[in-house]
Amino acid sequence: MGGGGNGKEKWKVGPTKKRGSQQQQQKQSAKKAPSSRKEHTAATAAANERRKEDEIERIDLSESGKSISLDVQQLLLNVFKHGLFSSSSTSTNEDSERLEDGEEKNISTQIQQLKTHLYNRDFESAFADASPSLLRAYALRWSASRSLAYCGLFRGVVDCALDLDSQAQDGEEENIGVLCIGGGAGAEIVALAGAWRVIQDESTRKTTDESPVEGVESLSLNETTSQKRKRRRMAVTAIDIAEWSDVVSRLTAAIHSPDVPGTKTCTAPLIQGQEDESIDISFQKMDVLSLSEEDLKSLLQPQRVISLMFTLNELFSTSISKTTQLLLRMTDIASPGTILVVVDSPGSYSTLSFAKNGSSEMQQRQYPMKFLLDHTLLSVAEGSWEKLVSQDSRWFRKDTNHKLHYNVDLEGGQGFIRLEDMRFQIHIYRRLPSSNRNE
Repeated sequence: MGGGGNGKEKWKVGPTKKRGSQQQQQKQSAKKAPSSRKEHTAATAAANERRKEDEIERIDLSESGKSISLDVQQLLLNVFKHGLFSSSSTSTNEDSERLEDGEEKNISTQIQQLKTHLYNRDFESAFADASPSLLRAYALRWSASRSLAYCGLFRGVVDCALDLDSQAQDGEEENIGVLCIGGGAGAEIVALAGAWRVIQDESTRKTTDESPVEGVESLSLNETTSQKRKRRRMAVTAIDIAEWSDVVSRLTAAIHSPDVPGTKTCTAPLIQGQEDESIDISFQKMDVLSLSEEDLKSLLQPQRVISLMFTLNELFSTSISKTTQLLLRMTDIASPGTILVVVDSPGSYSTLSFAKNGSSEMQQRQYPMKFLLDHTLLSVAEGSWEKLVSQDSRWFRKDTNHKLHYNVDLEGGQGFIRLEDMRFQIHIYRRLPSSNRNE
């Protein structure tokens, strides 16, 4: 704490200044007030202007968020409950064996255990060394809420990727690969499925609403010249350092299950599974900071979208140098048009330790995650990326009319898991058709 010494010294002041009369003070205050208010207003306006200049939104995330109806959001929540909650999903023999071994099945206790690990920043206990049931509890508690926020974001991003893809590809099929780094907990997977469902439903409605004249004009006896809607396929790959395969497998089954309770305008399954609307989901357990060049190429080259949702700052915290190298290697490998999505906590900082002037004593300096990200992609890899969206603080607020229901009972009289609002920073970049950095 600043200001050492005893209490008297701490509050010691300089020589007493003569005070004027109360009337004189009021007059002086009245004279200063307008100037002070003007200065404050000017400073506030300047700060707002600088913030607006820093903010970029070339993808309309507000509009894409509005396209995710409450019925779609409810179906996403139902997928989590049906897929992960023991009373909704079918337990396997492996589950029974674990319960016989005395594994804790009270979700409330598991959530409290997770909160303790996270508070202590003991991520190994919370994730890497966690049991499948503990990881399911995490996904039920935190991933379900996040999927609601992510769905609107991914809707805008996938639309942008499809537009770029349709300009670059000819033929009857559009393929879009999405890589979710740190996406094992399931929020990204379910959100992408929800966004894909909305996009496909809108495409179907456009085809159905086509006027009779337009429909006749599009008919042809020759199948090779007939106008057909392009088949769209999405392949989602989630990678994580923890073993999330059980969670991903359960959620994937629930995404395609007709047994999940549907809603009035969004019936189950979330993804029908027709050939022209399919979505393939896979999970790989790996440390993205330790991948060989060959493994990283095979992972990144098929992707049109790469996401780092509440992951990049943790990677920077693990190693700023390794994470910077990952972003630069990603720059070299990613195809032109690839979209990079970064979402994290507002004001995230990472600490860099270094020795000063050849001294053995280590010093530390904190850097904002946004600074490290922009410096790497826009300065070191100058000319390789363009920024499509940059917002330091954005809110997703859940339905205020309590129309969404997530009846996952915490047991012990604590009620249900509460859905939460989410505040985050978001930065979206597009890979430019530039030459390789090293050339």
